[in-house]
Amino acid sequence: MFRGAIFDQDGLLFDTEAVFEVCWIKAGEEMGLPVTPELTRSLSGFGKRELEEAIAIAFPGADAARLVERAHSLAAEAQLSSIPVVKPGVREILSFCRENSIRTAVASSSMRHLVEHNLSATGLSDFFDAIVTGRDVLKGKPAPDIFLLAAQKIELEPSSCIVFEDAFSGIRAAHAAGCCPVLIPDRRMPDEEILKICKTRSSLLEAMDLL
Repeated sequence: MFRGAIFDQDGLLFDTEAVFEVCWIKAGEEMGLPVTPELTRSLSGFGKRELEEAIAIAFPGADAARLVERAHSLAAEAQLSSIPVVKPGVREILSFCRENSIRTAVASSSMRHLVEHNLSATGLSDFFDAIVTGRDVLKGKPAPDIFLLAAQKIELEPSSCIVFEDAFSGIRAAHAAGCCPVLIPDRRMPDEEILKICKTRSSLLEAMDLL
């Protein structure tokens, strides 16, 4: 049995990826850039610097930092003005972790105040022993830094931790960190590369068998 469980936030704990998709497209329209749903889904889970690098490749010559900042600003406004929808199985798996002394952490590329808002608004704050965000590490997902720090925060070795993710970048990061990655698909289905490095389940409720 794993001693630690680390959870991504957007698209995994909460149904917020659709919000990000709308905000990315709107930010692109404001800057005259054809941001597509497919592009936004490929950026899921990336840290800020990694997002800027990906945008610079997608739109050479564009102000990547400005686009990322605007998309994040729009998404923050949308999230802070609402209560996110909790994904299926979240409360059940977190209760299981508490009942079985499995330490828990959130490891999200989102800003800390958004993570704290979402957890507080949904009554999930007390289920987590630690919160780690993209601003806490030098390199964001798909680098392993965020999961290494999360494991450290809950005082466990990465190999003792299972990581639940919906984003391919997060799966790569968890694998690189030496954790056990589990993909719960949200808006993208895994390809062969991803399937080779993780386990998959249709929901967190179904994933409880792994604990």
